Order: sequence, then C-alpha cells, then structure tokens
Amino acid sequence: MAETLLIRLAPAAQGFRDWLLIDEQGQGKGPVQSGAPDAGIINSIRHVVVLVPGAEVSLLAMRVPGRNRQKVLRAAPYVLEEQLAADVEQLHFALGAVNGGDHCPVAVVERGRMDDWQALLQAQGISASQWVPETLAVPTDGGWNLLVDAGTVLVRTGDYDGFATDTDNLAAFIAILRAKEQVPESARVFGSTVLDLEGIDLDLVEDSAQTLELLARGYVQGPVIDLLQGKYSRREEWGRLLRPWKTSAALLLAGIILAGVSTGLSYYHLSTQKEQLAAEIEAVYRTAFPNARRIVNPRAQMEQQLKKLQRKTGVGSTDFLAMLAETANVVRAAKGISVRGASYRDGHLDIELLADNLQILDKLKQDLNSGGRMTAEIQSATKEKNQKVKSHMRVEGKAS
Repeated sequence: MAETLLIRLAPAAQGFRDWLLIDEQGQGKGPVQSGAPDAGIINSIRHVVVLVPGAEVSLLAMRVPGRNRQKVLRAAPYVLEEQLAADVEQLHFALGAVNGGDHCPVAVVERGRMDDWQALLQAQGISASQWVPETLAVPTDGGWNLLVDAGTVLVRTGDYDGFATDTDNLAAFIAILRAKEQVPESARVFGSTVLDLEGIDLDLVEDSAQTLELLARGYVQGPVIDLLQGKYSRREEWGRLLRPWKTSAALLLAGIILAGVSTGLSYYHLSTQKEQLAAEIEAVYRTAFPNARRIVNPRAQMEQQLKKLQRKTGVGSTDFLAMLAETANVVRAAKGISVRGASYRDGHLDIELLADNLQILDKLKQDLNSGGRMTAEIQSATKEKNQKVKSHMRVEGKAS
C-alpha cells in the first residue's frame, strides 16, 4: 500500500493544524509537521485523508428506512430533524456502514463549514480521498477512549459514536450522559492532562506519541465515516469540473466519429477502385493471352509470359520492355492519334491506331524510326466514315 498523507484541520476555520505521512499500519514515516504540507508532498502522494475538527461534527444514529443508501441519505435530514438545533437545509449528512441491526450511523456538519474546508484545500491544490471526523480517529478498544489535546477532549464512545468538548465543559457532558445511564465504569485516557471524572475509573495510557500520531493509529484501526458524500462526493466533484467541458467533449466526439466515417468511406472507395483496376488488368491479360486458364496475379503472370516470348523469339539488341516503353512515349507525344489495341508476337509489336489523318500517321512512323533502335511500318490504313484513319502499324527492334 502506498503512503497516506494525513492532514488535520484546525477548528473555527483557522486553517491547517498539522500533517503526517503514514504507512498502512498507521505508523509515521517522519515527524509530525505543523501547518500545511508543501506542494512537493501534495503532488507526490496520491492517497490523502483529512481529519476535520471533531467539535464541528455531530455523530448520531438513525433507524434505516430501507437498504438503499441514496434513499437513506435523502431521508436522514427529516428523520434526525428533531435532534438538531440548526435548519436541516443548512446541514450536510454523511452515512456510515449499517450495523448488524437496522440502525445507521450518521455524521452531521454545517454546509458552510464543508464549503470552507473545501475552499481551503483547493487553494493548496489538495484533492482528498476522505474527510473523517477526528473523533472517529481516536484509538478504540470498544469502550470509552478519551484523547486530550491542548484543552480539547475527543471522546470516542463506540465505533461510530463520540463527541468533542473542551476540558472545562467535559464534566457537564458526563453529567448529562450519566442521567441517561450512558456512562461507563471505566475509560482510557490518552494525553498528559490529568482528568478527574466522578464515577469513572480512568486508565491513563502512557504513550509519548503526539496527538496526530495517535489519531493515525486510530484512523487505520477504523471504522470511520467519510464526509465526502452527496454533493461533496468525488463523483460530484469530477462532474462539476467536467460539466463546462461537456459541449467541447461532445463536439470532439462528433469530430472523431465523422473522421472515422470519412476514413471508412475513403477506404471503401479505394477498395472499390482497387477491385475495378484488378478486373481491368485481368481483362487485358485475357485479351493478350486468350488461352490462359488460371489467373492469380495478372501483372506478374503477364511479365512472366513476356519474358518467355523474349527468350523464344529473340528480340535482338532491343529489349522488348525498352521497345514497348519507347513506343509508348512516342505515341503519347503524338497529337491527333489514339491507340485502340496492341499485341506482341514473334519479336514484333502490332499496334491498332486511330488517327485524325494520314499525315499524322506518317509522322508517327517517322518519329518511331528516327530513334535508330526500332523500325516502324504501316501495314494498313483505312478511312472511316468519320474521316478518321484506322491503321495497323508494326514496330520491330533492329538487330545489333
């Protein structure tokens, strides 16, 4: 388990009291430090627990009207209204775990105080995992346990029960509880202050640990009530932080979806074009090699067939591919003429042409012959109805 940063807040909105790094057993990883932790500590520790003043949190219990925690939380203000002096609309309620019966522990604190603590922590860049009443961090053995610190007494009377008061008013609290027959015969006391409580046998625990070190041990011992519930829960906090970005996030998501659709459409069109091109290549191959039966890769098969023809016919010093490339370049440069078909056999290239007139056809022949590596000859020339000339021209490579 990673280290925990335990922070204790001062009462009456007086800021930070002290802090301590602890391990999973609640043992300090260093000395107790006064004030607020520095930014380096805050940024390096992921698990942060804040102990809020016990005197500002009331610990009560209520009968559970069902097992749904959200419904119980909504019902708590009205169930406990008669036990509270303040207007329930101004109070925050947090639930503990339901015990073996049908009662649920509840922590109650003023919303204004919760807001003050929240602002204080946010100003220091602190995002806490839990806010726990310090009363529920007093070490417990199942009975009463009192922790005296600088004139304040934290009294933990059970797992989820307790109160906090100053030493001068402690006797009055005990008298009220004695009248309700809620006072034990004995109790443990942590701290150096000597208390005298009539009718209670006090066992002074000799421990040199500082108050926050004692609270650290009690915190890991548990159980506790986390005040970060309802509107103060981590989920609500993230919701408030992310709410201004909802529109931007929606636009970003829409952009991603549109980009994905566009990419998919482009891929589909490219795939279609690829299939069409492959079909055209196969058609050309079947035209050039009508006896072919099995066609797997028409381009590769055509190159292979051409090489066989070259070896069979012996083209001489002019390589077929070079001849074909040079012929294609000359024909492409000629204006007013188009190629309607071509075939290669016995070392010569036969081209079916359609020219605007005989002069263009004759010039093409001269251009092919002028390179010195090939000879071109017009085999036939027929004038069509549209006055264009259909011609068959043969091109051969010159022997070296």
